[in-house]
Amino acid sequence: MTTKTKDKKNETKNVDVKKTEVKSKKPDVKTTSTPTQKDAKAANDIKKDTKNTKPKSFDKVEHGHFVAVEYTGTLDDGEVFDTSAGNGPIKFVVGGAQVIKGFDTAVLGMKLNEQKKVNIPKHEAYGDVNPELTKEFPLSAIPKDIKSQLKVGGFLVLQTPYGQQVPTKVIAMDKEKVKIDMNHPLAGKNLTFQLKVVEITEAPENMCGCGDGEGSCSDGCCDDKEDKDDSCGCGHEHH
Repeated sequence: MTTKTKDKKNETKNVDVKKTEVKSKKPDVKTTSTPTQKDAKAANDIKKDTKNTKPKSFDKVEHGHFVAVEYTGTLDDGEVFDTSAGNGPIKFVVGGAQVIKGFDTAVLGMKLNEQKKVNIPKHEAYGDVNPELTKEFPLSAIPKDIKSQLKVGGFLVLQTPYGQQVPTKVIAMDKEKVKIDMNHPLAGKNLTFQLKVVEITEAPENMCGCGDGEGSCSDGCCDDKEDKDDSCGCGHEHH
């Protein structure tokens, strides 16, 4: 569902327009930092505990637990924007800032196999649409093969200095420049989720709060990273 980026404002100011890709369809939210899959991908990729011991299980979700949650996300009009169906449950450390705040908070106190429906207001999801994330680039800076495919309403994937892909929407263009919107596709929207907790265990010992295991993270587990100012690689926004 959704992880947070290191610093969306700073990263999007430095996108490399030469490393672009045209998307003819609306970006799949599951691969573009969506409410759940976005922030928990690193957690799903965690290495197995070298001790090869089975983690302790719990009946009720508490802060710091490692959980697996099946979900379906819908918008106010009933449109399904994301679901774990066919992809397996999302896994993350509760309170680890791996998913949007509203989703993280919603699972607290839930029991194993419990189901519930939760409404998440935009300020606990992706916030309001930020006008500062609307940018213009000269067409001359975009590769010819990409430029020939651009059209208003289409999608363009840019790349930040950290290698993160940023899906953007083309909102205007002329013979000299193109105007794009780099806001998250779900910015400004209230979200509804149908949830089911299918697993509750203790967090693996080699996993830090961000699910990466190393890096400069808020919980201090990544402080041994050589470059503390850089992203730890988990793709999250550390506070």
